[in-house]
Amino acid sequence: MKQLNIEQRLEKIEEEIASIKKALERVLNKPQALQATGNEPEIMTVKQLAQFTGIDENMIYANCAKGDIPYFKLGKQYRFKKKEIQEWLKEQKGAPEFSVDQYVDRYLQKNVLKA
Repeated sequence: MKQLNIEQRLEKIEEEIASIKKALERVLNKPQALQATGNEPEIMTVKQLAQFTGIDENMIYANCAKGDIPYFKLGKQYRFKKKEIQEWLKEQKGAPEFSVDQYVDRYLQKNVLKA
């Protein structure tokens, strides 16, 4: 395996950060479905919730782990009540805007890159 010099490693890191920023912007700027289409069940799985809201499944799991999204567990699986999710989405509209640049800057400040 070829060893990269520091400039190449930094360039690769910058490319990865740019890629992460674009992915976060796509996820965060998707229009959220506040109105039910009638096709959603009253109790949704993570996959159904992802389709309903346009939020990536990994982000849903992360929000569950932080307690930021209303859910309950059926065994080991997460479940979501449609009415609670609709209320949660309405509350999120009033939340302050998420800045991907600020998030990445804070992350980089906290995590020193090893050479």
